[in-house]
Amino acid sequence: VEMSVAKAVIGGGLAAAVYFYAPSELDADAVVRTVKPFCYGMALFCGGIAAIAAVGTLVLGSMYGSLIEGNTFKIDEYVHQQPSMAQRAQVVLLNRLNVGSHVANKSASIALEDAESPFVPSLRVTSKAGSRAGATGFKAPAEAIVVGTIRMGFGHHRIAYAATSWALGAGRPTYFHDLLNVDSPEAQLIIDMDKLYSKGSRMATELGGPVEKLWGMITKNGDENSLRVFYQMAEHLRPLMQAIPRSTPIIATHCFVGMLAVSLGFKHVINLVIDNYAQWFIVVPGAYNLVQGPSNYHNLLRMGVPADRLLLA
Repeated sequence: VEMSVAKAVIGGGLAAAVYFYAPSELDADAVVRTVKPFCYGMALFCGGIAAIAAVGTLVLGSMYGSLIEGNTFKIDEYVHQQPSMAQRAQVVLLNRLNVGSHVANKSASIALEDAESPFVPSLRVTSKAGSRAGATGFKAPAEAIVVGTIRMGFGHHRIAYAATSWALGAGRPTYFHDLLNVDSPEAQLIIDMDKLYSKGSRMATELGGPVEKLWGMITKNGDENSLRVFYQMAEHLRPLMQAIPRSTPIIATHCFVGMLAVSLGFKHVINLVIDNYAQWFIVVPGAYNLVQGPSNYHNLLRMGVPADRLLLA
């Protein structure tokens, strides 16, 4: 946003300079007489864009404080960075795209049930209570492990099944908790967000040029702001795991699951970092982040991820 405003101001300034400071003796030249009105219009246009962008940034940025008020985890402290006004505006805008008019109900709880997996012996699969024939009410024993995932992109489900095989092999009661199995407005938020970003990416690719570049700037930057946006989304998803006892260890194969667990106050959360490119949004603050390779491990350390919450597989 700041760069776009700067470009608009520079463009408008150059056009204004041509219009106002071109030597008057050149006015008789036909080319100059043609160019000067165009430069005047361009100056007004660029100035208008800069003004709209600046006002929009200030208005959206001013909403940031109220947006993060009441969050369980303070992301700004975790990344050791206070966001600029443009970064604040970006978080507010992307959060609005993600959740729309949905209001986070942080105390609501959705009752769960579980049934044996048809694919993995002894594995219990959770769902919303009353949605599956033959399921029983969810009552995880003290030694249980919950593997949380979301069936969307990047093989999160496959990794979750691999994690359950380890937990079952250790003799622990194991529950496969897919957030999309819990039919609810919160699960629909995840579905809608995935559709929105997929549609936006396709449109940006088809239109190309500045549109594709702008879309990439907004959505594909894995900086501190991406973590702020993801965590803010997780605050809206709390009812999906509210019914799970807080002492239960959570293994997350999607960052939303880990962030959601942290926001609810779970103390034993392991985030399986499945991406080998170090970016903030793949990290779950407050959880143990388990990475696959030494280069990713050291890059995350350099970014500022606490060493006592970073583990190398």
